[in-house]
Amino acid sequence: MHEQLLQPINAPTAVKIIEAAMPLFMKRGYTAVSISDVIKAAEITKPTLYYYFSDKEELFVQMGLHLMVMMGGQLQDATQGTSTAERLTALARVLLAERNADMRLMRHEMFEHVGPANRDLLVRAFYTHLFAPIEAVMTDGLATGVLARYPAGILSAMFLGMSDSFHEFGQQARLAQWSIGTVGHFANPMLGAETMVDLFLNGVRSGS
Repeated sequence: MHEQLLQPINAPTAVKIIEAAMPLFMKRGYTAVSISDVIKAAEITKPTLYYYFSDKEELFVQMGLHLMVMMGGQLQDATQGTSTAERLTALARVLLAERNADMRLMRHEMFEHVGPANRDLLVRAFYTHLFAPIEAVMTDGLATGVLARYPAGILSAMFLGMSDSFHEFGQQARLAQWSIGTVGHFANPMLGAETMVDLFLNGVRSGS
């Protein structure tokens, strides 16, 4: 598959439609959003939408590509640090950013509602834009001896899984705070990038 197929449509009107559709899909999920909802949010006509996207699935796929390219650029920038620990911490900050929690929902939705061909496209894009930058840092860490025991692919999957868990735990903690009327006062540094990387590199076992 050619790499250009892993890039989203960049025509200004198409981007406008994608950006209008994104919060709808992320808030309601794929099945609850109609083409009419998107048309209304984007303030366009139905022929305009269908000029750029053949159906809702294609629009959803383009939205997914748009998200992955954007987040992939942030991850790529995060790999420019010096030490493995610094690079992992920068990657973790990107993964743990609240705006990037949307990617978890998108990954779930693409397996539930997207056909095989588009699913394959999104999986390839996920590897190219999101997984590969993390895997490159793990590969370097293995080469320098900072990391050991497991292949780079497994380490990368573990790192992504930890970020998902931190997102989920942070969300539950915030909901607990809201339930007792302390909105705006929850900021637990133990859920941050530094803790995640420390757990990834050192675990919880005593060093003694």
